[in-house]
Amino acid sequence: MSTSARPQESLIILWAGEDPAIHATLLESLDAVGIPYKDLRLGDDEISPTADPLPIEAKPRFGFEVAVPSGDITAARQILEKILDQEPAELELPAQDAATTEPAPALISETELHPNVQVWFGTNETIAQFLVAAMQENQIPIHLETEEGTRISVSAAHEARAREIVREVTEAEPSE
Repeated sequence: MSTSARPQESLIILWAGEDPAIHATLLESLDAVGIPYKDLRLGDDEISPTADPLPIEAKPRFGFEVAVPSGDITAARQILEKILDQEPAELELPAQDAATTEPAPALISETELHPNVQVWFGTNETIAQFLVAAMQENQIPIHLETEEGTRISVSAAHEARAREIVREVTEAEPSE
């Protein structure tokens, strides 16, 4: 609940920020002691923000702004300091169960990490490029060697699918 400032006093910005908990606590505290304030939501104004992404004035572009009459600024700052000095409530992380601290089982076997089964060797660069693209599209890790031609190797876990892709490309016929 915002109360209007006395007409002869100017308003001074007490706090501007993005934390809704601090904002709510500040307004409740000011209401409790009877200090009038002006509460503005930043980003709701009708004036569009400047095109400058780095304005000289360090001011939040969204959030809240609370101003109080100049005669009440000292008391309002004391209230704000008490709020800011409080520890945030309920931010403690819950204790983890012992079951969740065990390492996750390996999803990739050791043989999948070392592509060492040769599935194709040739000197036709076009076919080699097409095979590499087909293996990548099928998410099959490969190892390439390009001495005296191109050698494509895969892991034992991917051998059957890789050989089927090589057969489809080299014979130009998909299996049925």
